[in-house]
Amino acid sequence: MIDILIVNYNCAGPLQKLLDALTAPPNAALTKRLRCQITVVDNASTDGSAGMVQNQFLAVQVIERPENDGYSAAVNEGLASTKGSEILLLNSDVLIQLETVAQLSRIWERLEFPAIIGPLHLEEDEFPQLTWGSYPTPKAEARRRRLDRALANREAWAKKAALAESCRTRKVDWVSGSCMFFPRSAAMEIGPWDQNFFLFFEDIDWCLRAKEKGLDVYHTSEARITHLHGASVDQDPDFAELEYRHSQCYFTKKYFGSLRLLQLRFFLTFKFMGRWLIGGRSGFDRSTSWQCFREAWRSPGA
Repeated sequence: MIDILIVNYNCAGPLQKLLDALTAPPNAALTKRLRCQITVVDNASTDGSAGMVQNQFLAVQVIERPENDGYSAAVNEGLASTKGSEILLLNSDVLIQLETVAQLSRIWERLEFPAIIGPLHLEEDEFPQLTWGSYPTPKAEARRRRLDRALANREAWAKKAALAESCRTRKVDWVSGSCMFFPRSAAMEIGPWDQNFFLFFEDIDWCLRAKEKGLDVYHTSEARITHLHGASVDQDPDFAELEYRHSQCYFTKKYFGSLRLLQLRFFLTFKFMGRWLIGGRSGFDRSTSWQCFREAWRSPGA
């Protein structure tokens, strides 16, 4: 039995499309092989997401959380509330077919049951997304940011580079939690997701903790999904920026220590003071820039 866990926050439209795909009648051969239970963990949405699922998808279990206290908290509650031997963790802004779920399961078996496996994520126009990576050293992150920006700008060289890098199934240091397949035994060995991460970096942290225990993490382009890429985040970009900086500081302290955190804080101080000086031309108003500056100096994990 595969537990399909979908974490949702105010994404009723994409969630409906995802559930339509996952509940469509499969072919007979797939039915014999694939047994799934779908659970939506709703993080106190205000757009009627939970009610939509309860009214339109009667076989889907819904966990309505009383407040939105982060992605990690929702994942932990979903894992605690289900019993399947394998788990497919999804964001509600992805689109995956049952055939792809079965494909991920077959790849996982062929690789002799690694701890975590993630598929290639594509935009609706077939541009790849960087949803895998190596240990986030400054050099690796600088390269990743450059490639990410080029993909966002739809530069042909970036698409070619990303597809070349992901052209085979291989071990990586982390994959995105937006679509992640793993056995329950691995989840128990790795432990709960770190709830000090409200949003961002929590999936990287969980994969790195798996690697620390000698467990394997794979990325594969043999299975591919469509990802709307931040449908929830786009609803409130100022809040997302604040949470990104807090998680960035916490992650840096956790993995690289206090000196690196201090260096990051000074870098962010200059960055946000510059944004504050130019005001709205930076893409953020001055109040958001000031809040981001304060967030960078708040105690990580607080």
